[in-house]
Amino acid sequence: MSVRLIESLGEVVRQPPGSVLVLTAAACAQAVGYRLEVALRDAAAAGAVAMVLTAPITISRSAWALAERVDVELLDTHTSGTSELGAVVATAFRESHGDLAGLVVAVHGALAGDAADSLARAARAVDGIARAGGVPERIAEEVSAAMGVTVDPDFTAAGGLGGHRAAATAIVLRLAALAAAAGAVDELPARSRSHLLTELLAAPEKQAQELVPRARALGLPIDDWHVILRFEPEMDEGPDRYAVLDTLASRTTRAVRELVGPSWNAALAGDALVVVRTVPRDQGSTGLRQAVREAGALLERVRPAGAKVRCGVSTCHEGVLGLRTCASEARTALRRDKTEPLATYDLAGLDRMLEEWYSSDSAQQAVRDLLQPLLDLPGTQPKRLITILRAYLDHHGSPAKAAEEVNLHRNAVSRNIRRIETLLKADLSNPQQRLALQLACRAAQV
Repeated sequence: MSVRLIESLGEVVRQPPGSVLVLTAAACAQAVGYRLEVALRDAAAAGAVAMVLTAPITISRSAWALAERVDVELLDTHTSGTSELGAVVATAFRESHGDLAGLVVAVHGALAGDAADSLARAARAVDGIARAGGVPERIAEEVSAAMGVTVDPDFTAAGGLGGHRAAATAIVLRLAALAAAAGAVDELPARSRSHLLTELLAAPEKQAQELVPRARALGLPIDDWHVILRFEPEMDEGPDRYAVLDTLASRTTRAVRELVGPSWNAALAGDALVVVRTVPRDQGSTGLRQAVREAGALLERVRPAGAKVRCGVSTCHEGVLGLRTCASEARTALRRDKTEPLATYDLAGLDRMLEEWYSSDSAQQAVRDLLQPLLDLPGTQPKRLITILRAYLDHHGSPAKAAEEVNLHRNAVSRNIRRIETLLKADLSNPQQRLALQLACRAAQV
């Protein structure tokens, strides 16, 4: 198995069978929408076993489904899933500090199963044992993930490992048994709340509900009303980004102590700092505007010198499910408004109005009637064309501005708009038709 660095998607189909294809940031920028699916088909034709994305891109459900269908594992360097290869890639990228040459060398060494890889796996296992807090089941899970073997809670490993990996696994298992014998350890309450907050936001809904008693025991005001402030540095993934996040976290922890009234908790969630502002009761639009003012003041105060940081602010919701809704809204605010340093989620209530309107049967039928010719198209075409139409209408019929939003050439936007007009038999110069279609596009994406 070889590891190949891909700088252009046109190179994918020419790679030797059995390759792991590592796409540079430039190649990832090309892999937008259907182009990623084309690249996956080319990878399958070449006999590649995996495609690694080193820059964040939006991956559609159809692309995930295609990757599984053509048996090409689709990975990224931060959320690479639970497979052994995914763990290898994520660890190699982290330890190479974003250097692609180092990533290729590290992944190649890991796949070759050399001594350095076995030591790296052992180091990950030791870190995992420390995180597991003395709980045997959690220790076994951490060791299994790090060493690539199945480990039981009695710390026996299944599978016929040999060589360096077998020796490293034997050492780790002895350490795991000692850690389990020592029993569970107590964590500092503040640190525990931060970790638990991350779990509450990232876990599936059922698991998040199961964490609520623990949140209450740790003093996290999970049952109250929340607004989330999401801070994101405007820079590519890498050590500099995480340094900015660490600085943001430490400065924010100090700054919120001086804000009287709300309860504040913060956690690092992936590539962002999530700050939760909690009050005992819903304070309505007045409280929400106060939260936005506090977010603006925090952003100015905690931003590291020379760093560009944006903040997305949610509306107010109650309880653990409301907390998760807030996290989604804050992220959406940043994605929708990419120009301002402070972006708020629907302070005027338009999105909520649309959701309430679209929940009625008559509204759903009206949207389907308007967009049915597009909805009848195969594959990902409905979503793509509705996205283009919405961008075009939101930008007052400007192909150039719509092209910037949807990552297409303005000529491609114009061609698609002409096709949409033909399919819908619509006249986009008619104000009433434009408004109806704009509402339908928004409702279809609620």
